[in-house]
Amino acid sequence: MHQVAQEDVLRALKKFKRLAKQDLLASQLMADPEFWEQQAIARRAVYEELMLKVENEGVEPAYREAKMRYLALPLLASDDHTNPKLHGEEQALEMFFTILGVSSAELDEWRALRAAGGADGAAQNAGSINVSGEELAMGAGGA
Repeated sequence: MHQVAQEDVLRALKKFKRLAKQDLLASQLMADPEFWEQQAIARRAVYEELMLKVENEGVEPAYREAKMRYLALPLLASDDHTNPKLHGEEQALEMFFTILGVSSAELDEWRALRAAGGADGAAQNAGSINVSGEELAMGAGGA
């Protein structure tokens, strides 16, 4: 078991940010170009925020903040195209958790918390969830 190194997290976030830029450029070719454009813009913004947090404060504080932010998001249906910014934020945070090795089962648990209480209930329940550095320790393969 080991911690994900700060430089590895930053490198992965930079790659995801570049992918979001490519998606932004390709959005005009999609069936709903405005949705996909706004979703890609939101993803890029979240990646930039996470990169700054990781650079300035480290991986663990970025993880804790991202988890609280994720739990506070409303649960959206995948076919709901009314709020591209929330979809983009959700996807970017999930990709960040993937970088850190958070399991699919754990993400499912967090989604269930979001569904059970909405944004307020999940945020209240988040305080009872362990977000220590031990939680960031993971195997080499990640999730």
